[in-house]
Amino acid sequence: MRKFLSSAALVAMALPLLTGGANAAASDVCKGQDINILMETVPDTTALQGVKDEFEKQSGAKVNIEAVNYSLMHEKLVPSLTASTGTYNVLIVDSYWVGEFKTAGWIMPLDDLIARDKVDTGVYVPSLMELNGKVDGTTYMLPFWQYAMGLLYRKDIVDDPAFQAAYKEKFQRDWRLPESLEEYAEVAKWAGEYKKMYGVAMAGQRADPVVMEATNYLFSEGGDFYDRNSWKSTMDSPEAAKAVGVYADLMKNAAQPGALGANFDDVANTLKQGKAIFSISYLFLFPTLQDPKDSQVVDKMMFAPMPGKDSFLGAWGWAIPSNAPNKDCSWEFLKWVESKDVALKRAMAGGQPTQAWIYDDKDFIAKWPMMAQVGDALKHAKGLPIMSRSTQLVETFAEVLGAVLADGAKPEEALEESVPKFNRLVKGDPLLHKQ
Repeated sequence: MRKFLSSAALVAMALPLLTGGANAAASDVCKGQDINILMETVPDTTALQGVKDEFEKQSGAKVNIEAVNYSLMHEKLVPSLTASTGTYNVLIVDSYWVGEFKTAGWIMPLDDLIARDKVDTGVYVPSLMELNGKVDGTTYMLPFWQYAMGLLYRKDIVDDPAFQAAYKEKFQRDWRLPESLEEYAEVAKWAGEYKKMYGVAMAGQRADPVVMEATNYLFSEGGDFYDRNSWKSTMDSPEAAKAVGVYADLMKNAAQPGALGANFDDVANTLKQGKAIFSISYLFLFPTLQDPKDSQVVDKMMFAPMPGKDSFLGAWGWAIPSNAPNKDCSWEFLKWVESKDVALKRAMAGGQPTQAWIYDDKDFIAKWPMMAQVGDALKHAKGLPIMSRSTQLVETFAEVLGAVLADGAKPEEALEESVPKFNRLVKGDPLLHKQ
């Protein structure tokens, strides 16, 4: 992991960083203007709120951040994006909206502006630039923050000699973090019983929470939604059936009460209250887990890459709406918010950085030691396909999971029935044919 980050950091140091600060041009085009942004209620939004006054002072613009629950974002954005003049001057685009927004023509290409102002996109972690930067070779976004997922666990519990001795007696091996999905399930169920706690904290709410979480299980087993060459669905594979089966088993036998309707805030609360040992969840939860005002697990949690083959990777990207009222000011904001100093300030405040060099910053790692694992996590992570109907893909997988978790369907049968639906989603998709 350190080798990966060091090479990325060398590239970042060798090339000029993104244009820093709001300059005279920003003042010329932004003075008296509003920058309206719709954002999710996550630590990265809080981090931006803490520094946005810098741009306001330098540019003369007013940055208005509307922070809402994720479930409301898409429905609020679409009416603005389809209007002749939009409400929002800057967008943050979730990784699985990218294909939809590009195909609909809702976000403008940035390459001419990048070339004009000598903005270096090489500072970003490559996998994030692929996910929330370029589409078909054209840059539409600057990666804003990543929501890498993996194994969150109580290090104070698993490092306890008594726990490790009991583990060895049960499994006939020295303590180790789980190396496969099946091993994770076995250990989580046993640990919950041993400690008289919930083995796992889970988020089974439809559609996004359960799909984001369960996709880790799918990728961990080596499964996927499609063969990404032929674009035929592989959801009837043994790997997919095993992944969904393990997920359902943990939901029933190791998770906190109400997990079937829980989202990531509920997962965070379960962990903060010291009631669960493990969770396959988001790295961005750590700032709230480290908040001494309402967390009982400060300095007790750690992060490790997902056991098994791969994990799910999501991200957000900065974009300019095609119908933004003042695109020049929007671009000045993007340059400022992704400048070196501002990106580091957001990271130090609990944001999840996308620029690779930050993961080698000593002060950053000293404050957030769990971030030292991110390099390994990103090397073994992948996102949803960049396709026009990604939102429908999420809904379709949520239907499968609902049938298994709530209705008691067998994973194999529910997945087999879903294959025609998944295949219809990619039929004739121009984004996939070009990849």
